[in-house]
Amino acid sequence: MAQKTSGVTFRLDENLLSRLRRESTHKQVSLNTLASQVFQSHADYEIYASKAGMVSFPKTLLMRIMDKLNDDEVGRLSEYIAENEIKDFVLLMNQEYSVRAFLRTIDSWLRATGFVYRHEVSSENPNIHVFVINHSMGKRWSLYFEKLFKYCLNDLGHTSVGFDVTDSSIVFKVDILDQR
Repeated sequence: MAQKTSGVTFRLDENLLSRLRRESTHKQVSLNTLASQVFQSHADYEIYASKAGMVSFPKTLLMRIMDKLNDDEVGRLSEYIAENEIKDFVLLMNQEYSVRAFLRTIDSWLRATGFVYRHEVSSENPNIHVFVINHSMGKRWSLYFEKLFKYCLNDLGHTSVGFDVTDSSIVFKVDILDQR
């Protein structure tokens, strides 16, 4: 079902408008679509990110720091973040802590990071969601994301989530109704 839209007019600096037009051409989308994407990203993620303590660092810095940790330390770090940060962030963004809210948060975060990813909802069963995330940050980051998502989903009652991990990507499949 198509969402209802409304029109609005903005006055923008000419240099900014020129940069946005170049970006829309590069992405092969209309300026209107690009603007909608920017506003959506801001409303879904960026408004809450700084309030939740999110900051931006170079990818290579994060990769080098993570490479200094062993697998046990990575597991403890992901558990700590899952227990002390993620629930509050999901609640801040969605006003609820549920599997659907958690998946919406991951989706918004992935769009903001620029990671290559797919989020597919099964056409046969709309309760089955599959995420394929290519982060290209190394095996420690794959382990971190796997453990982090697993801790969060277990906290939400989903203990049978399947994960497939490589050095640069993570795939997980969750049935949002399959709680144990």
